Amino acid sequence: MHLIDVTNTYSDLVQNQLNSTNAQYVKVYSLGNSSVVYTETDVDIEIVIENHNRKIKDEEVDFLVRRLIHDDRSYNVTVDSSKKVIAITCKK
Repeated sequence: MHLIDVTNTYSDLVQNQLNSTNAQYVKVYSLGNSSVVYTETDVDIEIVIENHNRKIKDEEVDFLVRRLIHDDRSYNVTVDSSKKVIAITCKK
């Protein structure tokens, strides 16, 4: 699996997130045909994974947790009913 930084392609999304939320840091990644938005606030980290074509695999979630949440922090995973959008949150 390859995580590719595509933040520059989504500059409007990043700017909107920074202006309309309490986010201090926003990155957008591509993981194959899944989009990943990584957001940090002063107390939380949130990772949202979205794939319009298929269900998101557990291996993708595990990969992102290992790659983007660098510690052994506890985290919560929220999955929509179609498993095409997944949100991962943890305390900083």
